[in-house]
Amino acid sequence: MAYLVYYLILLPLSWLPLPVLYLLGDGFAWLNWQVIGYRKSIVLGNIRQSFPDYTDAEVQALGREYFARFFETIAESIKQFSMSEANSVRRCRIANADLVDHLRQEGRSFIAYGAHFSNWEMAGLSFPSQFPGFRVMGIYSPFKNATLDRLFTHNRSRTGVLLISRRKVKEYYATQTEPTVEFFVADQSPSNARWDLVHWTTFMGQTTSFLAGPERYAVRYDRPVYYMALRRERRGYYVATLIPITETPQDTEPGMITEAFARQLEREIHADPASWLWSHRRWKRGVADEAALLLQDRAYLPAQYER
Repeated sequence: MAYLVYYLILLPLSWLPLPVLYLLGDGFAWLNWQVIGYRKSIVLGNIRQSFPDYTDAEVQALGREYFARFFETIAESIKQFSMSEANSVRRCRIANADLVDHLRQEGRSFIAYGAHFSNWEMAGLSFPSQFPGFRVMGIYSPFKNATLDRLFTHNRSRTGVLLISRRKVKEYYATQTEPTVEFFVADQSPSNARWDLVHWTTFMGQTTSFLAGPERYAVRYDRPVYYMALRRERRGYYVATLIPITETPQDTEPGMITEAFARQLEREIHADPASWLWSHRRWKRGVADEAALLLQDRAYLPAQYER
């Protein structure tokens, strides 16, 4: 069934001109907002919690704009099944890739923190040729359907991205040797983790837990860390910018790197709220009582990550 969906639906759709796909996306955005209501309540609830000063009209307006962007991203992602590497680079350029030239010359890898912001899928396709001398690695969550996982992994890696299952990150670090851009999309809600093994902070006005894994790897393997900002210039065109977090992770206080990521992402959301993935259940697990109390009296420090 997965092969049928891919070869009879997704791939043929990708051959359509992008304006036609946008037109279809606009139609689905309207239909979802007016009739289907897919994750509409989640999106509006997340927006209300994050922007408590918004009027109901402002919440509704941002929700409507979000779904327009969401289906726009889906249209672009479908097009990527047949998009050339040159076209993806033209549509998603890195403004300051030369910022890490010194790391390439030193043969060092670095971690690029990213988020579900703008079209992160197009960014992944465009990065390999824009970081000469580096391998580009991305962490991903495998699909439950093995066939679907193979098809999407093939498409996402066809420009040279090394995709690593989140279940095999430790194996990657045990064998990694060449200079690599290690790209982590780190705004997911941590799952099945002890409250004291994640990073707790106030994010978008709410007590929020963040994955601590990227920071642990940065410290343990001495990886410089950058935030990869991704901004939508206009429909179908994006620009990525590297923002330094630290060149010396082993000299940082525990939690500093993850906190810097959270603060930068928060600034990006306030600057362009419709581009973040509001349909993600970011706060679905609530707050551990211990974390809430410790944050309340400002006595909390993140777990002492193994170094």
